[in-house]
Amino acid sequence: MKYILILSAIFLSSCATFKAQAPENFAPYCDCWLEDNFRAVSSDGVLYRVSEYDQEAQASVDFWREAFLLKMKNANYKQEDSLSVTIGGKPALGYIFSFANNTGLDLYLVAAVQSKDKMFVVEAAGESVKFENRKKDILDAISKVSID
Repeated sequence: MKYILILSAIFLSSCATFKAQAPENFAPYCDCWLEDNFRAVSSDGVLYRVSEYDQEAQASVDFWREAFLLKMKNANYKQEDSLSVTIGGKPALGYIFSFANNTGLDLYLVAAVQSKDKMFVVEAAGESVKFENRKKDILDAISKVSID
């Protein structure tokens, strides 16, 4: 599965100042050259990632919401849901999008929060049925992300 990492195009990465845990029944794995993110995968292929980015432009939450939703729409993602989540104890922007591919429908969750000059982003993606089966564990893991 290929996923467009939309926010990667908006922000540049830096050294990590967060702590994350894998969702229940996910296994963490390392991309050692990517020190500013945490990754985990379930046995059925649902992906989970927490990343930190320096903000190239200081902007309001409303700006980032509008920019992100426009970018996803232009990439042919359909918004399925808005989420009420927190990252590091702060209210975060959160959405679930769907994307049709040649084997069916995939779901992509993204949640983001600003903290000083950083943006913290949590993403999860997978085939729709598998994703839905793991959604509760993903949302629980998002609420446990801490920001230093």
